[in-house]
Amino acid sequence: MTANTNSLDKNGKELSADRQVWAIAGPAIVANSSAPLVGLIDTWAIGHLPVATHLAAVGVGATVFSFIFWAFGFMRMSTTGLIAQACGRDDKRGMERTIVRSLAFGLLIALVLLGVQQLLYGASLAVLSPTQAIAALYQQYFDIRIWSAPAVLVTYGISGFLIGVKKARSALVLQLVLNICNGGLNLLFVLGLDMGVEGIALGSLIAEWLAALTGIAMVAQYFGAAALLATLKERSLWKLRGFIALAQTNGFIFVRTLLLMTALTMVMREANTIGEGAVAASHVMNVFMLLISLGLDGFAYAVEALAGGAYGKGARHEFKKWVSVTTKWALIAAGFYTAGFYWLGEPIIALLTDVESVRAEAVATLPVIVWLPIVSVWCYQFDGIFIGATAAGAMMATMALSFVAFIALVGPLTETYGLMGLWLTVAVFSACRGLTQAVYYPVILRRIAPAPTP
Repeated sequence: MTANTNSLDKNGKELSADRQVWAIAGPAIVANSSAPLVGLIDTWAIGHLPVATHLAAVGVGATVFSFIFWAFGFMRMSTTGLIAQACGRDDKRGMERTIVRSLAFGLLIALVLLGVQQLLYGASLAVLSPTQAIAALYQQYFDIRIWSAPAVLVTYGISGFLIGVKKARSALVLQLVLNICNGGLNLLFVLGLDMGVEGIALGSLIAEWLAALTGIAMVAQYFGAAALLATLKERSLWKLRGFIALAQTNGFIFVRTLLLMTALTMVMREANTIGEGAVAASHVMNVFMLLISLGLDGFAYAVEALAGGAYGKGARHEFKKWVSVTTKWALIAAGFYTAGFYWLGEPIIALLTDVESVRAEAVATLPVIVWLPIVSVWCYQFDGIFIGATAAGAMMATMALSFVAFIALVGPLTETYGLMGLWLTVAVFSACRGLTQAVYYPVILRRIAPAPTP
């Protein structure tokens, strides 16, 4: 199978640049949108149990595992960049080695997580401090769900591979397998078999392993099972040198992700200093953030794959073309979000909460949210560009600079302007990320060898 299959239409003609962007961004947006729907199904199923403790325990468990697994999201990002570059060079052997090393690295991390699971459980109790009744049910959830770690990290790597080779529809299928199986099994175990919290955890566990096995089958089909087995048997594949480069890239993105997660966690902590209504309003604002990411992430994925392929083969002009085309569509999407939030922001808030005091605080903060898509589109796009160019060190450095700005501003702005000041800090944080990355962007361009003259 060739690397450029997805660039052709049914008649064998090359797709236009815009259609190539949407061939990746469209399925990615659909895939991203399916995950929150499963969360709603889980909440609906467990919410029909007579005791609210079950819903609280699932909420605690989902928060903990989202934090743990999201921290290792670098498995998806680093794999995408490396695979896209190898794909651009038409280096099939390099692609085989990258995906095998990536999956092996993910399994190693998963084994570490399984080995320290009691420490993770104890730490989560210390941080979240649930009541004794909630903690007892949460332990049931944790003891089951932790065994999905190998499957989740394998799926991250495979998703990165599929995006890197521009097989976004396959990535969509993988995500739908996960989400549809998760929702269906949770309904079966909770409503059908009355398994409660354990049913939710078991449904997620089985769905995550089914997705991982589906992804492995996709990779085997792409390369051929015999070729993958031959790669696995190569002694040179397992030399430490090859894994050091992968670990370095992953390490930079890991630190970058921790800084981002810390900043977002601090938003809720600062909201607590304002009052209960501000915390509730911030949860509403997070829904708007989720809506923004559902769309803008799709174009970031597109630039990862398309610009990453151009970077891999040293085609500077092509790299700049893909940056330009994907950014055009990302800006259009951001404009639609801003217009949508301007006209529909208040109805969305009214849909999310009936509490008048919370509505009032959220509506007062809405002007910041309206402009947030335009402000934050740049950091989404540059993240994709940097991933495609595997500029992981620069991603970490620019995030660190932006984090320093966030820390400097979050207290004073929140103290002076309340919830509006807190979310203004979030907007400034996003703007700083995009600005610092834009300053570094010419360095990436200089690293690309000029394309050979025809």
